[in-house]
Amino acid sequence: MTTMTEMDCATCESLIDAYADGELSADMSIAIESALPRCPHCQQRLDEARLLRDALRQAPSPRAPAALRTAILDTLAPHDDAPTVVSMAPRPTPARRDVLRWAATVVVALTAGWAVGRYLPLPGESDATREVVDGYLRVTSGERLVEVASSDRHTVKPWFGGRVAYAPPVHDLTTDGFPLVGGRVDVIDGRKTAVLVYRRNRHVIALFLWPDRGSLTTQGEVRDGFGLRRWSHAGFTFHAIADLPLSDLDRFAAALGARLDAER
Repeated sequence: MTTMTEMDCATCESLIDAYADGELSADMSIAIESALPRCPHCQQRLDEARLLRDALRQAPSPRAPAALRTAILDTLAPHDDAPTVVSMAPRPTPARRDVLRWAATVVVALTAGWAVGRYLPLPGESDATREVVDGYLRVTSGERLVEVASSDRHTVKPWFGGRVAYAPPVHDLTTDGFPLVGGRVDVIDGRKTAVLVYRRNRHVIALFLWPDRGSLTTQGEVRDGFGLRRWSHAGFTFHAIADLPLSDLDRFAAALGARLDAER
């Protein structure tokens, strides 16, 4: 059985695509990172996978012609003089066949574009935002929410030592209605990232945080049905995501900001 500290080349190569897409657990990602320096072939495969991913994400989204809706509705609209019962469908005229062929081609293209767009970022969407959504799904669909379970900041914060390259600020927000459940490590944008897990009643809030890598304007949006709040404060970038209204995430961010300001 392959252990986390002795991953062979064949196993590593079989997991490269999943690793490049951020689909592996933190432990498995760390195992691959340890194996890569010993295997130039796997490193090359990883570089190729990332180049392909980046090329697909930068591809422009197709736009349908403005006349698409009109053409399709005109083609499909019933006519007053059409018989209610016919024994054989009328043979379409050449012009009508051209319209039908064109409309069908556009519909197929739009369907393909929707399928690709469902799994690739929209223009202007940061990789981190997409990966945070994927990371939240890993948090909530795994066997356990956290790797260290405690509401005590003095237990959770030291746990991150040696697991991420920074010391994340940890605060229990129980008095504000957001009790701390614990912490875990994920991989965002190719970096091991601290994740703090909170609850709001029966809902799970995952807070992904890392040191500032540039200014981030406070933003809130709904992505894939989840509320997502992004902001920078006290030298850190925060992404809070949950199956909650943005108003709850605003209150969560305000409560956390007050604790951060109080300890400065």
